[in-house]
Amino acid sequence: MMRRSTLLVLCASLIIGLALFRLKYKVMSLEHHHSQIKKSIHENQETLHVLRAEWAHLNDPKRLQELSEKYLDINALQSSQLVSFADVASAPGNAYDKAALDQLIAEATADQKPDQD
Repeated sequence: MMRRSTLLVLCASLIIGLALFRLKYKVMSLEHHHSQIKKSIHENQETLHVLRAEWAHLNDPKRLQELSEKYLDINALQSSQLVSFADVASAPGNAYDKAALDQLIAEATADQKPDQD
């Protein structure tokens, strides 16, 4: 009887040892994979930080103003270029369709939304 129980304990300990050996290497593999993912996340965060800084530089209003003055032939809007709808409608000698102007004024004022701060 003693030999049978000894053999059973030996087999059980062998099976448990192999299972622990396999589990150890599985854990090591998962730890390696975890560290690679953490490294990748860190690199992506650094890249994102650099891209945000570059985006802020590229969208700097002063820089954009300088580029628009250098490359675009656009002049600032003068106040003499602005005319109200009421002035157009009431101008003497102009043959404007009053109903069309009223509709245009209604559409323009309906599209304007108050600022929400």
